[in-house]
Amino acid sequence: MTHTRPRSTRDGTEEGRARLRTLLGLDGPAPTVAGPVADPDAGTAASGLPGPSTTGRLVDPPAREDDGPQLVTVRTGSGDELPAFLLRPAPERATGAAVVLVAGHGPGIDGLVAEDPADEYHDRLAHKLVARGVTVLAPEMLSFGRRRTESSRPDLEPAGPGDSSCGIDAARFLLHGRPVMGQRVADAAATADALRALPGVDPERVAVAGGSGGGAVALLLAAAEPSTAGALVANYFSSFAASIAAIRHCPCNIIPGLLPDLEMADIAALIAPRPLVLEAGEEDPIFPIAATRAAHAGLAPAWSAQGAEPPTLVVTPGGHAFRGEESVERLLALLG
Repeated sequence: MTHTRPRSTRDGTEEGRARLRTLLGLDGPAPTVAGPVADPDAGTAASGLPGPSTTGRLVDPPAREDDGPQLVTVRTGSGDELPAFLLRPAPERATGAAVVLVAGHGPGIDGLVAEDPADEYHDRLAHKLVARGVTVLAPEMLSFGRRRTESSRPDLEPAGPGDSSCGIDAARFLLHGRPVMGQRVADAAATADALRALPGVDPERVAVAGGSGGGAVALLLAAAEPSTAGALVANYFSSFAASIAAIRHCPCNIIPGLLPDLEMADIAALIAPRPLVLEAGEEDPIFPIAATRAAHAGLAPAWSAQGAEPPTLVVTPGGHAFRGEESVERLLALLG
């Protein structure tokens, strides 16, 4: 039987959150700095992993020029440096709200800001947010774009610009007892911390948004970090039973120990009473809409028990694509 109703209760929220943080590796000690595989033929293991710090600061934040993307660096509490795009609205349009925007599984953060042509999946998402007066900080996630782990095998062809190093990174992390998804959540949390300190940003109104693999990070971050003001999760929320455990997916999605107690709906319930907006494609082939609807139908009690508005589900025509129209408007209305 598919589990659709969250098991989390108000009394069990902190216990569930603590369990989730443990499984993600968010509260463990910071290991050594990451390095490539030293000698794969000799079987030498990777030299270490990034540290799971959830604090961060912008390095030398630039003066605002316009609402276009500026490439900046977020330095985490463990010393890792994350490339990120910062977009700031004109002062007269700024609302004080801000969003950590996480790219989906693909070429990385360039797709979030591409305009001519627009990225097929993200469809100018960063620009849609900044046009509505939102400050956006989009960190590069480990395995993508500027943060791919390159193979040290000289006989292998270089990865193409749209390729990821998820297979290598998922293996490296799991062999050290941590999921790579946990590192991505930690990096997104550090980015949110940096964003709260930016002038013009209301630290109480910093939300997270993402689609597909970015939606996974958005859901997990909002559940694990109560300081996150709200979340927009696109093309991901359904159930593990109907998606990750039933359809071929990237191994970077695997978080050992989540099931049976932390299905997607249980994780989502940890966000209550904060705003949660869900977007899904009617024809999404890898996150089935029937499972999305069933899981969404069981969420309301976690919010209504705390006098809050239950999560909204926006279903768009088509398949696996983040349209970010009605869902963005809904999130911003809830953030105030």
